[in-house]
Amino acid sequence: MGFMAITISLTVHEYAHAWTADRLGDDTPRRAGHLSLNPAIHWKTHPFGALIAPILGAMNGMLFGWATTPVNPARARRGINIRTADFLISGAGAFSNILLAGVAVGTYYGLGALGAEWAVPLVQLSAALVVSNIFLALFNVLPIPPLDGAHMLFAKAPRSWAPVLTFIEQYSFLLFLVIFFSAGRLIWPVITLVVPDEIIWAYISGTAK
Repeated sequence: MGFMAITISLTVHEYAHAWTADRLGDDTPRRAGHLSLNPAIHWKTHPFGALIAPILGAMNGMLFGWATTPVNPARARRGINIRTADFLISGAGAFSNILLAGVAVGTYYGLGALGAEWAVPLVQLSAALVVSNIFLALFNVLPIPPLDGAHMLFAKAPRSWAPVLTFIEQYSFLLFLVIFFSAGRLIWPVITLVVPDEIIWAYISGTAK
């Protein structure tokens, strides 16, 4: 369930970037073949991050994986400046994960109410989708390069924040390593606060199998 959940979540996340860029006039993802919900695109371009890492993570009961979509905010149509385009394209990924988490919550309770044996795997997948999408949304909005949150921060931060932005740029690699290896400890408490206990337990039981 973990592999399916992270694959669906990553694919939707990257598609949201591609779709938003395309709508803003940047045809870079379309020309690269990324304006698609086919996960094989990311398996091909990021075989370790989008395929091997999620498999290894699922085997150990963890949510793990990454992918990227080529975009160029400078190609946004006239009337939309680069900073705004970058902010919207970057934020679209996390926004799509929040929406998908909401859909998964509805699916979890809707299928769970049926009480049918055939629905059990789908209920567990829904629980995994809730957790994986909230995790991806929270992780990606952290303002550390190369995460989406950094693009959003740099796009909208006032000039008075220049020293902070310079610090983040200079130590981005170190900061990312710290965030990467402590993400679970930082984000899991938030997930347990916003996700109902029954979904948490369904996720844990589903990924433990």
